[in-house]
Amino acid sequence: SWQMTMMLHRFEDEDDFASEMRRATLGHLAASETARRDLAENYVGLPF
Repeated sequence: SWQMTMMLHRFEDEDDFASEMRRATLGHLAASETARRDLAENYVGLPF
């Protein structure tokens, strides 16, 4: 997914702001079970 790609890869043209946003997102996922669950549900699709 786009979100996973942007979060897990550093791009050559990435500026300092984008780099810090990427690190903050990873930090939020590491600290929050709710954030991890939300990412997982959105990645595989919500149950219907």
